[in-house]
Amino acid sequence: MERRKILIEGAVQGVGFRPFIHNLAAKYRLSGHIINTTSGVTIEIQGQKDDLVRFEAAIRDEHPPLAQPTITAVEPIPFNEDERSFVIRASQQSQERRAAITPDAAMCADCLKELTDPADRRWHYSFINCTNCGPRYTIIFDLPYDRHKTTMKVFRMCSLCQSEYDDPANRRFHAQPNACGDCGPHLWLSDSQGQQIQTKDPLARTIHHLEEGYIVAIKGLGGFHLAVRADSDSAVTELRRRKYRKAMAFALMVRDLEAAHQLAMIDPGAEELITATARPIVLCLKKAKGPLSHLVAPTSRFWGIMLPYTPLHTLLMEGRYPALVMTSGNNTDEPIENENASALKRLNGIADFFLMHNRDIYTRCDDSVVKVFQSKPLMIRRARGYVPQPISLKRSWNKDILAVGAELKNTVTYVKSNQAYTSQHIGTLTDARTYESFKQTIKKLGALIEARPQAVACDLHPAMLSTQFAERYPEVQLVPVQHHHAHIAAVMGEYNLEGPVVGLAADGIGYGSDETIWGGELLAVWRDRFERQGHLETAPMPGGDAASRQPWRMAISYLIQTYGSKKGLKFAHHLLKRVEPSQIDAVAEMAAKGINAPFTSSLGRFFDAVSALAGVCLINTYDAQAAIELENQVAEGQTDHYPIQIDAFEGKMILSFKPVVKAIVEDLMSQAEPSHVAGRFHNFVAAGLASMAQQLAAKLNTNTVALGGGVFQNEILLDKLVRSLHNIGLQAYFNRKLPVNDGSISFGQAAVADAVLAGRN
Repeated sequence: MERRKILIEGAVQGVGFRPFIHNLAAKYRLSGHIINTTSGVTIEIQGQKDDLVRFEAAIRDEHPPLAQPTITAVEPIPFNEDERSFVIRASQQSQERRAAITPDAAMCADCLKELTDPADRRWHYSFINCTNCGPRYTIIFDLPYDRHKTTMKVFRMCSLCQSEYDDPANRRFHAQPNACGDCGPHLWLSDSQGQQIQTKDPLARTIHHLEEGYIVAIKGLGGFHLAVRADSDSAVTELRRRKYRKAMAFALMVRDLEAAHQLAMIDPGAEELITATARPIVLCLKKAKGPLSHLVAPTSRFWGIMLPYTPLHTLLMEGRYPALVMTSGNNTDEPIENENASALKRLNGIADFFLMHNRDIYTRCDDSVVKVFQSKPLMIRRARGYVPQPISLKRSWNKDILAVGAELKNTVTYVKSNQAYTSQHIGTLTDARTYESFKQTIKKLGALIEARPQAVACDLHPAMLSTQFAERYPEVQLVPVQHHHAHIAAVMGEYNLEGPVVGLAADGIGYGSDETIWGGELLAVWRDRFERQGHLETAPMPGGDAASRQPWRMAISYLIQTYGSKKGLKFAHHLLKRVEPSQIDAVAEMAAKGINAPFTSSLGRFFDAVSALAGVCLINTYDAQAAIELENQVAEGQTDHYPIQIDAFEGKMILSFKPVVKAIVEDLMSQAEPSHVAGRFHNFVAAGLASMAQQLAAKLNTNTVALGGGVFQNEILLDKLVRSLHNIGLQAYFNRKLPVNDGSISFGQAAVADAVLAGRN
C-alpha cells in the first residue's frame, strides 16, 4: 500500500474535475482527498500500487471534456492508516496562482436534452448549465473558482439545486453557475426607452418581434448582440443605417449544422470548428443561392456563421427565420456593451427592444472569429471560448511581463513563468470607452492570475495610448518594441523559434525605428533584435491618415510617383472618374510637393491603391475594405504576374512598384477586367515577397520564414506565398493560435521583451 501527493495544474477548476477524481478514486478503491488551490488542485491518494498507476493514467486519458490537466509533481508521503474514504475538501488559497481560468463553453448535449424536455424541471430555462458547459471567464472575478467569487454569488440556490451541487455523483457537483427557474437569473423584455414590457413569456415575445423584422438588443454571455432576421433586406438595411455600418459583413447565427450547410460550403475542418465548445464565428464560402439577404455580407465571399452557444440563443433560434444577424452590441469602435443600464443608454438609437437578464457579466468578451486555412484553424479575432486559455511556452521566461499591444485590434498579454495569457480582443484605443476597457482588462486579468510584472513592453510609437500607459506604469522596466518586430516575434513565440528567421511583415502602417511609416518589410529577426533588410518602395500618403480611409488618394500618389506630375495627373483623371476632379487635382499636388504626405512602405496602402485604380473600392468604410474587395475579385486559374523589379539601395532590397503601376495602367487602358488586375497583382505580391525572402534566407543560412501582419489575412495571397516559399525550399510560419493581425502584437512585444531583458542581465 502506498500514499502519494499529486499536484496538477492547467484547466482543472469549474470543469467537473474534482467529481471526476472522486469517482475515479471510488472505481479503483482508493482513499484520500482533493482540494482546489490557486495553483490548480492537490490530491492526496492511497491504495494498491497498481491501482494508483491506473488512477494516474486515467487522469491523463479520461478527464472531462473541458479539463486540461497537467501533472506537475508526484511524491510519496506517509500512509494514513485511519483514512477510509475519498473526500472533496473546501478550496484553499496557495502562495502562487497557477490555476488556468477556463474559457466560457457552449451548452453541452446533456443540458440541451434537459432544455428541450417538457418533463424536465429546467425545460426552456435560459440559464441551464453544468460542469461541462456554461459561463466561466465572463463571470469570475477571483480564484479559486468558487461560487462566491463569481457574479452568481447573489443567487442563493434552492434545495434541489443545492442537492445537485453537493452530490459528487451529479454532473452539477460544484457547478458554480448552477441554478433553475426558482432560484437563478431571469429574463425580461424592455422597449427602447427601458420600460419593461409586461409579458408572461419575454422570450416568446422577443421571437415574435424578431419575426416581425424588429431590431433587438440581446444580453448574452460576454455582452450584448444586436439581432435582426437575416432574410429581410429592409431589416438588415435599417440595422446598417442605425449602426452606421455601410458594408462590413454581419455575423450570422443559425439553428444547427444542417442549416449552416444550406447556406455555405462547409468542409470537415469548418464543421469541427462550428460545433466546438468554443463556438466561434467561422468564415465559410457562400453558396450561390440561399434565403438570406445579400446585404448581410454585401462585399464578402464568406458568411460568418456560428451556432447557438447558450440556452438563450438555442431558444431564440426556434423562431420562423432561417438565421439571425448577431452583431456586437455597440456603437462603432466602442466596446461591446455588457451592462443593462449602459446598453439601454447607448443602444437606444439602434434597438427597438432589449432582452435582458440579471446575471452580471464581469468581463466583456466578443465572439471569436476563425476560418480554416489549408485544413487547419486560422484565428482572426480571439475572444470568447478561447480566452483566457494560456499559450504554453517552451521554457520559463526571465521575468513576469505585461505587454500592452497596439492601438488597433488591441489585446494585452501577461507572461508568468512559462505561460502567456493574451486577453480577449479589446479594439481601437482611440475611443475613450475602449481605452477604459483596455485599462479594466489589464486590471482584471492581472488580478485573476495575480500578475506582478517586472517589465512592461509597448510599441515604439510615442503617441500611442498604449505606449503612454506603459510609460506611466510604476516601478517596472520599460521595453519599447518596433511594431513589425513584434509581428514576427509573435510567430516565433507561438512556434518557439529562436532565429535568425526571415521576417515578412506586411500591414497598413507601423511606426519604424527610423521614425517613418513602415508596412511592407523584409527583416532579419532574432528574438531580441532585428535588421531591416528590405521593403516595398516608398510612396507618399497624401493627407496622412485620410489616405488610409480613402484609397483613391493612394492611387493618385502611386501614379504621380510612377509617371511624374503631369502624366500621372492625366491618368488619375481618366481612371478615377468617380472622384471629383478638383479633389484629384488637390491630392495630386499634395503628393507631388510632399504637403502633408508622409512616405510609407506599406503594402496595405499599395493594395488600397490597386483596388481604387481598378474601380473596385474608392472608400474604406471599415478596416482593409479595399484590399478585401480586391481579393474577392481574384479569379481562379490566373498564373501570370506583374513584373518584379528588386533594386538595391543603401544595402537594402527595394521591391519597386513602378513597373507594376505601369502594367496595371496598360491593362486598364486596354479595358481589362478588375478580376484580371486583381489576379496578376496578387501573383506579383506573392512572387516578389518570395524572391526577396529567398535572397535573405541564403544570406542568413536559414530556411525559416515568419509571416506577420494584417495583409496576410488575405487567404489568396497567403496561400500563394506559402506555396511559393515551399517551392523554393523555405518553410513558412504564421500565427494560428493568435491572429496574424495586430491582435498578436502584445504577445510579440512580450517575446521581444523577454529576450531583451535576458540580454541586459
